[in-house]
Amino acid sequence: MNGEEEFFDAVTGFDSDNSSGEFSEANQKVTGMIDLDTSKNNRIGKTGERPSQENGIQKHRTSLPAPMFSRSDFSVWTILKKCVGLELSKITMPIAFNEPLSFLQRITEYMEHVYLIHRASCQPQPLERMQSVAAFAVSAVASQWERTGKPFNPLLGETYELIREDLGFRFISEQVSHHPPISAFHSEGLNHDFLFHGSIYPKLKFWGKSVEAEPRGTITLELLK
Repeated sequence: MNGEEEFFDAVTGFDSDNSSGEFSEANQKVTGMIDLDTSKNNRIGKTGERPSQENGIQKHRTSLPAPMFSRSDFSVWTILKKCVGLELSKITMPIAFNEPLSFLQRITEYMEHVYLIHRASCQPQPLERMQSVAAFAVSAVASQWERTGKPFNPLLGETYELIREDLGFRFISEQVSHHPPISAFHSEGLNHDFLFHGSIYPKLKFWGKSVEAEPRGTITLELLK
């Protein structure tokens, strides 16, 4: 038996919906007790509390407004072993493995090191600009270290907007397709020094012994200076 025949596409058990073949995240069930006592986390703000401002500039939160609970009571393997050959985006996972973020919010992490774009737009030499752009292209990987949570799939037509005056950019993203899931985004510098836009359709498959990642989509960076 060769490597390709050793594993086969898993049967999901959701054959009643053959038209879409998708899973509903509403069917996610979490067993066990989860401690969500917010009194244990002093970083959580009051409901409806707006971010404070300093010198007219809005201060952004440094942590999510919800406590993290342990995933030690759940085994990823007991779930994945039944889903060999499936795209990970179609697997119904316990909500304990989700981050309290939408994928549209997750995309904004591309802009964590936006200073590299600002630097590239000011550099006179093409080689120096290319070095800064290359550094920006790989900088988004830094936030993935030891990160195992899965963002929630956005609803069709869902949007997310972020304006960071302190970092000099604005960003907006939208879920433009549900089957297949495609997220589009557009970002621009507040000083009109760059445009950054594209669409993303990532595909992840679990093959038992490995995970196949196929980052589909097109991302374009335009330096305007």
